[in-house]
Amino acid sequence: MKRILGTIGLLAIGCLTRGELRAQPPNTLTREELTAGWRLLFDGSTLKGWEAHPASPKVPAATAWRVEQGAIVCDGDRPGWLAADGIFSDYNLKVQFRVGAKANSGIFLRSQKEGPPAETGYELQIWDFRPTYKTGALVNAIEAEPTKILAEQWNAYDVTADGDHFIVILNGQKVLDGHDSKHSSGVIGLQYNTGGGKVEFRDIKIRLVKH
Repeated sequence: MKRILGTIGLLAIGCLTRGELRAQPPNTLTREELTAGWRLLFDGSTLKGWEAHPASPKVPAATAWRVEQGAIVCDGDRPGWLAADGIFSDYNLKVQFRVGAKANSGIFLRSQKEGPPAETGYELQIWDFRPTYKTGALVNAIEAEPTKILAEQWNAYDVTADGDHFIVILNGQKVLDGHDSKHSSGVIGLQYNTGGGKVEFRDIKIRLVKH
């Protein structure tokens, strides 16, 4: 019996070790993802391919955007946003983010580089305390099911934008499935607002939807 238990224990440890080895590091793509057409928007070490923009024409762009420990980070006393290179229409987008409980941030979809990005495109909300259009919603477009940020932990958004159809999955749970046709193409952006603490983003990858 002891031998059997010992063998089972060794097998369990071996499986755990192999599972840990198979765990995918952030900011990387598997062979399967590459074959499926995924590509990284963030290389994990530099801001190459990203451009800082001000929150409004009256306020200079935040200068605190930087890369720390494999994540795009921002804090400081000026709000702003980063725009990724490229114009995208229909796609799957995956982003991991880490913020505090009181954070007010977001991810811009189909926005324009000029003008308020939440108005020229969609803002995917990261803010639990807004009266309406809380975390998971497309602000002023589509409401989300009630959900909460995992404060000070890595959260994962999985977004599908296909024509006027949007699906948002947060940490494995579908929180939004709706339609809006106001914006058809634009850039992807990361938002920082003052007052909510540091924001971090990583593992930003995109796959175009083929029709």
